[in-house]
Amino acid sequence: MKRILLLILLSALGTSSIAGEQIRLYKQYVVGMPKVFLQKAHPLEDCSVRYEQGTLCLKNHSLAGEEAELAFRFLNDRLVSTVLMLPLTDVSKVKKMFHALKTQFDLVLIEDGKEKFDILEVSANTFNKDEFTQMIADFENEAYQNHNIKYTFISKEEFVAQSRKSHNFADIFKNAPLQMRAATYSVGRKDGQVIATISFIVPGITESYLDQNPIVEDF
Repeated sequence: MKRILLLILLSALGTSSIAGEQIRLYKQYVVGMPKVFLQKAHPLEDCSVRYEQGTLCLKNHSLAGEEAELAFRFLNDRLVSTVLMLPLTDVSKVKKMFHALKTQFDLVLIEDGKEKFDILEVSANTFNKDEFTQMIADFENEAYQNHNIKYTFISKEEFVAQSRKSHNFADIFKNAPLQMRAATYSVGRKDGQVIATISFIVPGITESYLDQNPIVEDF
């Protein structure tokens, strides 16, 4: 119980005596959290076959009333990203989740598996706001008809600064500030069921950053 309470309280800590400002990925999970800490707090299983080598998953998780699988990815046994995968029984939640992400993040890219709609690049070359909005709607409609769409967002606090410096999506990720948060939201169909995948990452996180900003707890 003590360990679980520590995990919950960890998200409330803005700084620590050893680590710098902590970067929250999702709920109470922060960048650099040791794998051993998560393993002691949750019954995790290896799910490398569904994601990438070394990924651990928590089965009994829920989001917006839907059963979800929560996956943790690590770099040298320290947390660097989280992935939520859930079958949506109520298709209307697709848009609700999109709008929920929009409250914390700004949209920078839309993909349909083959084509890309680069928000920064297209907006810089489209001077009519209504035309720009219609272009997005047309792209989305086509993608949803093909049951395959992916949105990429970056944190609102970074969007203004990065959009001024970058001409397109690739520039933002290539020159991502160390603590910039990003999220991807993919929607597709598998065996007739709508599947949503939400990933939270920090593009600029490196091994040296994790070494210099350790999260230390008494295990």
